[in-house]
Amino acid sequence: MEKSFEDIQKVEVQCKVVKPATAQNKEVSITVAVPGNTLFVEKTSDTFEESVDLCVDSMRAQLQKFKEKLRNR
Repeated sequence: MEKSFEDIQKVEVQCKVVKPATAQNKEVSITVAVPGNTLFVEKTSDTFEESVDLCVDSMRAQLQKFKEKLRNR
C-alpha cells in the first residue's frame, strides 16, 4: 500500500469469523490513517486470505483517489 501512498501513518487489520459458521463468513477490515483522514474498507469471503486480498485491492484504489484529491488542491 505504501507504493500507492507514501505518507501512511498507521494501518490496523482486523480479522473475525462471522457467526453462524457458514460459507462467506471470514471478515477482514483494514483501517489506514493518513494525514487529515482515515480510510476504511471491509470485505467478507470464504477465507481470510481472499478477504485480505480484496481489502488490499480496495484500499489501494482508495489511497490512489485520496492522493489525486491532494494533488488537485
